[in-house]
Amino acid sequence: MRASDEIVRQFRQALFEGRFVAGDPVGSEQQLALEFGVSRTTIRDALRGLEAAGLVEIRTGSKGGVRIAQGDPNRFADGLAVQLKLVGLNVRDALAAQMGLELVAAELAAVHATEADLAAIQALLDEAAELVDAGSAFTDASSAFHEAVARASHNWAIVTSLRAIQELLREEHVRHTTLVRARQVLRVHRRIFAAINTHQARLAGRRMRKHISATRSSPDFEAGD
Repeated sequence: MRASDEIVRQFRQALFEGRFVAGDPVGSEQQLALEFGVSRTTIRDALRGLEAAGLVEIRTGSKGGVRIAQGDPNRFADGLAVQLKLVGLNVRDALAAQMGLELVAAELAAVHATEADLAAIQALLDEAAELVDAGSAFTDASSAFHEAVARASHNWAIVTSLRAIQELLREEHVRHTTLVRARQVLRVHRRIFAAINTHQARLAGRRMRKHISATRSSPDFEAGD
C-alpha cells in the first residue's frame, strides 16, 4: 500500500471510530507531514484523495488548513446514482430496492412528519394534479412526492439512497408516463398521503409497497430491463 493510501485509510478509520467529527481541524499540510513522517508531496496526494471522497475540506490563506468536511448527502446521492448506472443495475432490481426504502419511509413519515412536512406533501399533490397531461413534468412532480415522503421520514440514509435510485429510473418513468397512468399514480399518491396524514404507519407502508410493486410488475417496465 502506498503511504498516501495508508493515510487515507487512517483518516477513514478515525472518522468511523468517532475520533473525528464534521468541522474538526486536523492541521496544515506541513503539520500533517510531520505527524505522519512523510513528505509534503505524499500528504498532498492523500489530501487529494480525501477531498475527492468528501472527507476533508482544504482551505488556503492565513486561516487555512485542513478540516473534516461537513456532510453533503446530495453528493453521496449523485455519486451512488452514477455507480449504480455504471454497474448496470437493471430496472426491476432498482424498483425492488426502491420498494424496500419507500415502504419504511412511508411508515416513518406517518410517525415523524411535521406539519411543515405534511403541508409540503399536500402542495406537491396539488401541483401534480395540474400536470397529469404534462408528460415528463408529471414524472418530476411524482418523484418530488416520493422524495418529500422520504424527507418526512427524517432518515438521511433513506433520503439519499432513494434520490440516487430515482435519478437512475427517471427516464424509464418518463418513457411510460401516459395520461391514464398519471391519473392512476395521483390517486394512489393521495391514498398514501391520507394514511401518512392520519399517522397510520402500517397502512402507509402497505399502500406504498403495493404502489411500487405494481410498477415493478408492469409489462412496460419488464420490457425496459
